[in-house]
Amino acid sequence: MDTMAGFMAPTASGSDLHSNLSSTMAATSSSSLSSLTDYSTYPLVRHGDRTYFRDPENVYPLPCDLPEIHRQSLRTLMLLRVLGGPFCNPHLTNNPPKRILEIACGSGLWSGLCHEYFARRGQPNVAFAGIDVISIAPDLRKQGMNWQFKRHDLRRPRLPFPDDYFDFVFIKDAGMCPSSPAQSASGLAEPLRVLKSGGILEVWDSDWSFRSLLPNPAPARKTTSKEQEIADTTATYTFSPATPFTRAQNKFLVDYNSWVEKSFDRRKLTALPCATIGLSFNSEVDLLEKVDSRRVAIPLGELRWERDGQGKDSKGRPRKALTPEQISIRRTALLTTIQMIEGLEPLLMESSGKGRDEWDRWWAAMTADLLQKGGLASGECLEVSAWWGRKK
Repeated sequence: MDTMAGFMAPTASGSDLHSNLSSTMAATSSSSLSSLTDYSTYPLVRHGDRTYFRDPENVYPLPCDLPEIHRQSLRTLMLLRVLGGPFCNPHLTNNPPKRILEIACGSGLWSGLCHEYFARRGQPNVAFAGIDVISIAPDLRKQGMNWQFKRHDLRRPRLPFPDDYFDFVFIKDAGMCPSSPAQSASGLAEPLRVLKSGGILEVWDSDWSFRSLLPNPAPARKTTSKEQEIADTTATYTFSPATPFTRAQNKFLVDYNSWVEKSFDRRKLTALPCATIGLSFNSEVDLLEKVDSRRVAIPLGELRWERDGQGKDSKGRPRKALTPEQISIRRTALLTTIQMIEGLEPLLMESSGKGRDEWDRWWAAMTADLLQKGGLASGECLEVSAWWGRKK
């Protein structure tokens, strides 16, 4: 099984990403009058010390800047570790695709890591395509990849590819995009159109509000031995709709949950994309077969019932103390969560009604509680999910 270290080879330098973002920001900063309404050529705007999309009709709420790219990169590496690789569909391991499309590819990190995965298995010539609303991905051809990037706004009605073109279509962390499978009932229509018969569609995402896992949940019923081995090794928990959760206990995450749900409602977004994506897959019974999923809860800290020796592993044995790698995975989940909350600051300040001074006090108290005072011992976790299916 690949370890997290196996996915750490860089696929893009920080200077490449910074150069791409800087050129986009330079265009945005143009004094031309045409830039006022030309959101395609001049897509970004500064708010404080962060950069966001400036199109008022684009409700995507996270920043588009180097700190956010770094956050997404950390999240991607963590997901590859807790899910066991760059994809979950078992068919692809021994049946490598010829053409792969990554939708909302961002920096192209997942595509680069997936290329490395197949190259290590003797398949270095898999063709990759990436699309996103702005161009920040470096030219991965310089690193030996068969790669093309197309700038594309998912709000457009059609993807810029012909029917039945790709063997594998992958979408990750696009739950805040208004036209994604998480937000639109027809969100799978275009990915399925460009997918060949027999091709694989796979979507990864995480919920934006938080719950607490109750002590010693049983493994999800359909979990394979390999999936459970990964969960045990990473000290994460497989779960299903039957797994017992309760509302978040940490007072700061309770605040955050209420604010993000209120703000997302205003923007007609869901803070629970995982449920929506699952429904999207299950509604495509005429086009998809062998639909399956994996859901994993990553605790944001050491849980009280683990620390007190009451925790049980998947075989009912007492859980051992967390290893350095397991602690690192949870710290990464927590860090990327705090960074996400930071990126949502304008939205959360608006929905909370807090002014700058009041917000700064709340932020300082929250980070101290989550990072220093052990405020996440009650089961608060990041819920991540993957769905896949094969086109008939």
